[in-house]
Amino acid sequence: MVNIVASRHYTELLATHEELRQHLLQIEEFAAVQERRRIAREIHDSLGNALTSLNIQLQTALKLWRIDPSEAERFLTEAQKLGAVAIREVRESVYALRAKEGQQQSLEELITCVVENFHQTTGILPSTSISLSVSLPSKVVTTIYRIVQESLTNICKYAQATNVQIIVDTNLNNVLLVIKDNGKGFSLSQSKSGFGIQGIKERVTALQGNFNIETEPGIGCKITVEIPLEELPLLETKTRKTFQESTIIQENQQVNSPQKEIFIRQCERKLAELIGPIASFLVQKAIKNNPHVSCTELVKILAAEIPNLQKSQNFQQYLFSDLNQVAFAELGDG
Repeated sequence: MVNIVASRHYTELLATHEELRQHLLQIEEFAAVQERRRIAREIHDSLGNALTSLNIQLQTALKLWRIDPSEAERFLTEAQKLGAVAIREVRESVYALRAKEGQQQSLEELITCVVENFHQTTGILPSTSISLSVSLPSKVVTTIYRIVQESLTNICKYAQATNVQIIVDTNLNNVLLVIKDNGKGFSLSQSKSGFGIQGIKERVTALQGNFNIETEPGIGCKITVEIPLEELPLLETKTRKTFQESTIIQENQQVNSPQKEIFIRQCERKLAELIGPIASFLVQKAIKNNPHVSCTELVKILAAEIPNLQKSQNFQQYLFSDLNQVAFAELGDG
């Protein structure tokens, strides 16, 4: 009876999870609307402010020209700087508005375009290394492209960097993106939504990926994104079927290997949300050092790797929920 109830709850949980995932995937469309609104705000705030200031500088220079040419020259120099700012803002806004053609272009072409725009704007040519050994789904292409675009925009506005590196690499299971700059960096504890970090996290989360950022004031910034290429819904369907079939087996029988692998991956995904891509390494290390580790022991080992006590407790509570206790408590104990 307990197994039947657990099976029903587990099925409902997976259905809820899939519904949530579909909502997350809709973030991309919502983000496009928000991006256009952001561009409109930036045109009004940044470009409008630059042009207004430019006009004031020119008017002042004109008034001073006959009285004190040297002083007028100072205002003209400042006006020239403001003009350069206005040109940069126009280029960024126009490029962002035209970026929708991404669905018809390859990832290499998209990154080349955004890199060329960055080069024209800043004078800095990022070094790029793109190695695509497999074909990427359109959603992954769009996500990688948007992350590169947002990151370069942030570097242009805030980082004061002189060197930027972009790496895209793939294997049969994952696509890895690394964006690194030697700019001024910033404190993660003081970062605001204006840096675009939250938007990048949402894009990665929608595709079940891992996101990590390494930065401190004075040491630049490194963004690492890892996105799985396998179709998670198919895996979840298989998981659901396997779990339901297992409920008719004797209560004390050891749970089969596929379910153990699924739980391990569940731990890995949850851990990655808290500490980034290094989660995969830590999970594999724990299993290698303890080949017959139980689910309870595995969760405790991984929780110890989370430096924040509250996050560590939340991690354990999530995996030690009533459902997981019923379905997986004896996983690997046999």
